Amino acid sequence: MKILVFVKTFANPTLTFLYNEVTELAKNHEVRVLTCERKHPDRFPFGDVETLPFEQNEWLAKIRHKLQVLDFEAGFKKSTFAKQLSEAIETFQPDVIHTHFGFESWLLLLNFRRTDIPIFISFHGYDASHKLNSLRYRTTLKKLLKRPNLYPIFVSNFMQKQVEARLQMSIPQAQILYYGTDVDFFKRTRTDYPKTPFIFLQVSSFAVKKGHQYTVRAFAKLLQRLDTEAQTPSKRPLLILAGEGSLRNEIEQLCQKLGISDSVQFPGLVNQTQARELMEKAHAFVHHSVTSKPIGDMEGIPNALMEAMAMELPVLSTFHSGIPELVKDGLHGFLVAEEDVENYAQKMYEILKWGYLPKNRAKVVAQFEKQQHAQQLVAYYKNALKP
Repeated sequence: MKILVFVKTFANPTLTFLYNEVTELAKNHEVRVLTCERKHPDRFPFGDVETLPFEQNEWLAKIRHKLQVLDFEAGFKKSTFAKQLSEAIETFQPDVIHTHFGFESWLLLLNFRRTDIPIFISFHGYDASHKLNSLRYRTTLKKLLKRPNLYPIFVSNFMQKQVEARLQMSIPQAQILYYGTDVDFFKRTRTDYPKTPFIFLQVSSFAVKKGHQYTVRAFAKLLQRLDTEAQTPSKRPLLILAGEGSLRNEIEQLCQKLGISDSVQFPGLVNQTQARELMEKAHAFVHHSVTSKPIGDMEGIPNALMEAMAMELPVLSTFHSGIPELVKDGLHGFLVAEEDVENYAQKMYEILKWGYLPKNRAKVVAQFEKQQHAQQLVAYYKNALKP
């Protein structure tokens, strides 16, 4: 099968799931990536990538970007790009086209109007939450979803229901496809349980919806509780917050304000190998996902949670978006309401007594494994190709 993947930027270090999907599909199919901007080819190598810049004039690019942010269709339409796009598609002759993110996909969908090729569009989070607050976005999206050759894919049942509710329409051609995790890579190699201190780990970008401030505040309450129980300093838990982002300095300052800087580490941006090494040493994984205010941005299902569960770590997270479809409260770890610092601190305390959870890995292997993900995706492709 010939599969054309269209994505605005390839490859973004924070979107490894997309790169993993492409490389997995390429093992058994002819896959070409069509992108407006190629990034990090050394870190994310892939042989068949065609770059098709959307706007090279710096001044016009700024204007178009502003129009795109405001969800004006004019910001996505360009006759020269449409011609180049059609030529690229005609040259490759794909059986199916797969594009990602509801709003970035407009670069393809508003410049390529043929309906004889099945086009799949994957929604991942921002495009199925915050963007739905825009009337222009909802209007255009509703129009696009009525195309007979368009097949939306959602990363959780929650996300599909939310989009249907906001658009006030059912989407019968929609499919659910959970992210796929490399369970062979994220596999525990050490069987001995790490000695003290107990390590809580989070690996994510420092963005509002990742909930770092609530994790830090809950962790401060945990340390205060343990101190009152006469825990010796050497046994105090450690919180490791790996990643980079605009809020990192703010979170570091919060740790200083709360007086817990000595118990919180910031190793910075880590690659997958480094993330796995941190998970080997950790005792529990934390990810207090929240809905960003006031814009309403939400997660899909965080890949880091799947990776941590594949490493048999108990997890602490929230009743947010599709997370309950991965994590069952009390079984795979704990879930609390968003921004509930008191309960999160309590669950941190309770999970100190937990050990590794092989059932967490079993859950990921059964429902969130990358080969299974690719096979299911190909099945969706084939079904759309049936006469």
